[in-house]
Amino acid sequence: MEQPISKQEIGFSGSTKPRSRVRWWLALLFFVIGLIAYMDRSNIAVIAKPMMDDLNMTKVQFGLLASFFSLGYALSQIPAGMLAERFGARKIVFFALIWWSVFTGLTAIVKSHGLLAAVRFLFGVGEGPMYPGNAVFNTYWFPKQEKGRASSALLAGSYFGPVIAPVLTVAIFQQWGWEAVFYIFGILGLIVAFLWYLLGRNKPEDHPYISKEETQYILENRTVQEEKKEIAPWRFFLKNGRFWALGIQYFVVLYIVTFFLVWLPTYLQEARDFSLSSMGFAASLPWLCIFVTVMTGGAISDYLVKIGKSKLIARGALAIGGLIVFSISMYLAAYATTPWMNVLWLTISLGSLGFPVVTSWAAAVDLGNEFSGSVSGWMNLWGNIGAFLSPLLCGWLAQTVGWENTLIISIMPILVAVVLWFAVKPDRPLTETR
Repeated sequence: MEQPISKQEIGFSGSTKPRSRVRWWLALLFFVIGLIAYMDRSNIAVIAKPMMDDLNMTKVQFGLLASFFSLGYALSQIPAGMLAERFGARKIVFFALIWWSVFTGLTAIVKSHGLLAAVRFLFGVGEGPMYPGNAVFNTYWFPKQEKGRASSALLAGSYFGPVIAPVLTVAIFQQWGWEAVFYIFGILGLIVAFLWYLLGRNKPEDHPYISKEETQYILENRTVQEEKKEIAPWRFFLKNGRFWALGIQYFVVLYIVTFFLVWLPTYLQEARDFSLSSMGFAASLPWLCIFVTVMTGGAISDYLVKIGKSKLIARGALAIGGLIVFSISMYLAAYATTPWMNVLWLTISLGSLGFPVVTSWAAAVDLGNEFSGSVSGWMNLWGNIGAFLSPLLCGWLAQTVGWENTLIISIMPILVAVVLWFAVKPDRPLTETR
């Protein structure tokens, strides 16, 4: 028998908050999915040097592997968003997990540079539906006052992945070799895929274990009341400046994040003389910091909305503040005189990007509403165009002008992202302006 609901559990809009928390347990499962995804994505960077040596690859060739991943990831974003809107998050995320886990394992089997690039491209295609699927899940499972925290769940898992991936990857590599890294991580993904299909549902109305009170609380407070089957109004969206501003600012954000994901371990070993073992610990610290800011950023943004601040403040001001802190700390990292002082400033640099990352995804849900899959897919398409260019350009810059100048150059696009946030205006969904 369910316990009565106390007066202290009154929610944002006056509705009672239920004691059951099925939506947050599923958000925790999305945290695990994000964790697996980014461990699968980042483990190749940790073993870059032994892998490059074994396969006779240059930095530019190795950078191509990350770029082909991002290209496949980018190209799948919009189709994945539309499919998630039509078929729901349960199926699209399940098939995505199966797909990318298989290609994670294939990374260890293929030795040809060309075939390996093709495998990483298809790996990216498989991971592509994860974020649009999560955006659609958040649209139907969370009330409007919880969108920021809901966005934090998958994102926090994603950014916690690189925290533990270096330690796990180094341990597996030292015990069984670099190929075993991809086999083990692929198997973990398959296990999580079936767990998600068993426990996940598209909407709270369909879940067998959710209470009536929690279902009512979600339905009364979410921004969309019925599942939409029509296609997003792309012609209208493409004429809207806010739609473009959201995407292009995320291009800048993921360009920088991907630099850390692909090249941070190599940078620490080559420019700062870290050993493989000490690098594993040092490389995890920036990702621990962004994990914390992603977790707290969503809660801070939701709190600002709750106390009456506009979403331009709750989303935009938080994002702009993070971008400014990044610029300052990245400059200090480039000119740090000791290796561990460099790691400190790099930790703050990447950590500060957690705020624009999480507020971007909350803004995509704000702007997209029932079309959040398409809007988030568009945003992530641009983000992964940046992720595609980052490994190539940063690898070329490191070989041409050195690591110090590569860090300094990474600051320049940030000013563009700051300006674009003033144009996003997330207070009204895009469809309200038609």
